[in-house]
Amino acid sequence: MSNRARLVAILTALATVLSAGYGAIIGGPEGLLGGAARGVIAGLPISLAIGLFEAYVVDGAAGRRLRAAPFAISLFARFVVWSAAIIAGLVLMRWSMPYPNANRAPSFLADIAFSFALLGAASSYLSIDRLLGKGNLWRLMIGRYHRPREESRIFLFLDMEGSTAAAEKLGAPRFLELLASAVLDATPPILESRGDIHRYIGDEIVVTWPIARADDAVKGAMATIAALDTLAPDYTARFGVAPRFRGGLHGGTVAVGEIGDVRREIVYLGDAVNVAKRLETEAGARRARLLVSGDVVAGLRDAGLRARLADLGEIPIAGRAAPLRTYVAEI
Repeated sequence: MSNRARLVAILTALATVLSAGYGAIIGGPEGLLGGAARGVIAGLPISLAIGLFEAYVVDGAAGRRLRAAPFAISLFARFVVWSAAIIAGLVLMRWSMPYPNANRAPSFLADIAFSFALLGAASSYLSIDRLLGKGNLWRLMIGRYHRPREESRIFLFLDMEGSTAAAEKLGAPRFLELLASAVLDATPPILESRGDIHRYIGDEIVVTWPIARADDAVKGAMATIAALDTLAPDYTARFGVAPRFRGGLHGGTVAVGEIGDVRREIVYLGDAVNVAKRLETEAGARRARLLVSGDVVAGLRDAGLRARLADLGEIPIAGRAAPLRTYVAEI
């Protein structure tokens, strides 16, 4: 299941259960079970519609302009869609399961107030989670990494080629606009591959996957580079420069923990992170688009994906005593 599908499933299930609980509490002429049924009839389509909109429109290619807009404008546009979904769902509930005694029916305004309160809580959570990196708010809340622990993960370092020359040509503000646009276009294929965007470092994007998702990691890295290549004519028309990214992909055991006080974040430390970065640098030296370590390739299950990786043999990696078996990907 993709990150998007999982998000929709979780939001829909949680909101439907809460709506059923609300319906059971306020009751109505049919009592507890009837109220719960009404909550499900209203909550399921509302949460499903909003979940699909957030996952496949806002986070998808179609929502690029919305994501790039100022936060207030983006929030207002989403609020309009959410409002329409809430009102439509409540009307559907009252039409499909009319109250036998209108005088004893719960207030329509009360239903709207509950729906918007629930939506406001969900929106706040998702907005903060987006700022911290998807999934990180929950990890910080439950203290998953309050004490450092070890995990086996794959890391991708994506770096823009020729960024210094592009910045000199465009000037810092215009170059930052290009970089921000490239990050927006890189995000959908990363999310589709179930990758977590760990951080942005200058013109670099750092992405991570659990070690068991080697296929997703390689597919995601290739798809992201290819997506930006496809958009090269549009960037050339807008900026006179097209962002071209290269990457390095490696996996292994790392230490994970929280760090910071005023600004708290989750960090990964270990050889796997360093080697992924050095593979990205090596890709630039070899004029390759994506280098993949043998450790990642060993975890691949897709034979077709393996066929798109050419074996370079063992190559030296700066700071590492032993050479590393490395493959170059066909983009």
